[in-house]
Amino acid sequence: MEKAGSPSLIDRIGTPLFLLLLGGSAMAWFVFEVYSMFSHGLSPVITFYKGACYMLGVSIASLSFTFMIVKEFWFLRPLTKKQNTYCSRVVISGVVLMFIFPHLTHYAADKYFATHGYTVCEEASRQWLFMRDIVYIEQSVECSSSLKEK
Repeated sequence: MEKAGSPSLIDRIGTPLFLLLLGGSAMAWFVFEVYSMFSHGLSPVITFYKGACYMLGVSIASLSFTFMIVKEFWFLRPLTKKQNTYCSRVVISGVVLMFIFPHLTHYAADKYFATHGYTVCEEASRQWLFMRDIVYIEQSVECSSSLKEK
């Protein structure tokens, strides 16, 4: 019989490993998509992956949770009041960022590409649930669904 309030071995080991994998993967996806978008410069066809922007908030919240769990359950040292307050604010900020950041970046990218002569190619753009891939093209490029592969 376990003591009340004592987490099981699976919770102490599995949960932080899962959150670490989730946070690391989300950050890697976000960094990869941002790098791939900016590495092409202003090419005739640019794809903006709005879904990757959600992953920034996911990674911040997950990695902060991981820190809290590892410190309390692996090192058996409770968080101080200051650490608890700080980590809680970081987690809440990550969750808020998860909902706000994609819309802000979409708005900024739309304005930036519009001022540089790009338009949205709806035929090549696609959306699945909240994950949207927006294809921007120069005026000289013909919009077609075959641009999805580029």
